[in-house]
Amino acid sequence: MSGNLNQASGQLAVVTAVAQGTPTLTDAEAIERSFTDPEAFVSVFERHFTLVHRYLQARAGSSAADDLAAETFEIAFRRRGDYDTSYTDARPWLFGIAHNLAREAKRREERQQRAFLRLAPREGELDADLEHAETNTGAGAIGEALLAVSEEDRDLLLLFACANLSYEDCAAALSLPVGTVRSRLHRLRTRLRKELEPQREDQ
Repeated sequence: MSGNLNQASGQLAVVTAVAQGTPTLTDAEAIERSFTDPEAFVSVFERHFTLVHRYLQARAGSSAADDLAAETFEIAFRRRGDYDTSYTDARPWLFGIAHNLAREAKRREERQQRAFLRLAPREGELDADLEHAETNTGAGAIGEALLAVSEEDRDLLLLFACANLSYEDCAAALSLPVGTVRSRLHRLRTRLRKELEPQREDQ
C-alpha cells in the first residue's frame, strides 16, 4: 500500500512540475549536466531516439536500424565531451554520428557481398547458378541471399573467400573438423542454388 502511495506521489510531483512550467533542459544543458550526473543524458536519448531510428530505418533498413540507433547514442554519450554546447539542439550532431554509422554499415555489407561473390572461383563445386548470378539475377539478389546465412556460416565464408584460407586453415581457425568445413560450404551452395533458381525462372 505504501509503495502505491509513493508511486502516486511521485507521479503527482511530475504533473505538478509540468503544470507549473518547470523549464525543460536543452540538449546542450542536459549534455553539460551529464558530466556530473550521467542520467541527465537520458533526456537527449528520449527526445531524439525515435527520429534517429526512423532515419536509420530508411537509410539502412529495418534489420539494422535498432542496433545502429543504439550505437549512435552510445557513441554520443562517450563523446559528449566533444559536443559544442553553444548549439542547444543536438540533432545535427546525432544525425552526423548516425550517418557515419549507416555509411560504414553499407560499406561493410558491400565488402561482405564482394567477398561472398568470390566463392565461385574459389570453390570448384559451385555451379553456374552462383558463378553467373550477378548477370542472371543482379548483384542485389545474390548479395541478399548470401547475407541471409547464419553467423557461423558467414564467419566461415569470410575466412574462406575473403581471407583466402584453405579448408584445412578454416578448420583450424574455427576449431572444426575439415569435413564439417567442406559440408557447410557444400550445403551453402545447395541453399543458394535453390534460392536463386526461382528468380532466374521469373526473368
